[in-house]
Amino acid sequence: MKRSGVVAGVITLLLLVWAFLPYDTDKTPQRHRTGVADLDLSVTGRPSPGTLSAVERVLARLQEQDADGLKELALDGDEAEDIARTWVSEWGGRAQGPMTADFGPLDKEEVTVQVAFEGEQRRLRILLAPKDDGCEDCFGLMLTWK
Repeated sequence: MKRSGVVAGVITLLLLVWAFLPYDTDKTPQRHRTGVADLDLSVTGRPSPGTLSAVERVLARLQEQDADGLKELALDGDEAEDIARTWVSEWGGRAQGPMTADFGPLDKEEVTVQVAFEGEQRRLRILLAPKDDGCEDCFGLMLTWK
């Protein structure tokens, strides 16, 4: 009788552990996991939550000088890898300081964002386009601009 109680207890314990395995136990806020919490970023214009999030992820990848991560944000483009490396080389150092992202009008087809880096005359133009995943406010990077 005792043996069946132990077996039942072990089975119950295993079922409980198995049931909670898929749940994320990492309580780190998403902004810290993606690196955007450390950005010194000011915003002008009227971004949507989706366009702001997309630009923050792009700038965080530039700040980390992570060309592969930047390429993964791209929606398309045969030259995405080369362009990502060019962007990191050209803008990665500048992304270490304060930045201002000026959001153009929200369009269903694309959104243009001009990023100014402190002490730099030139601006980085970021082109965003909606993702085709059914999400109404999810945007990705058009990494076809050099």
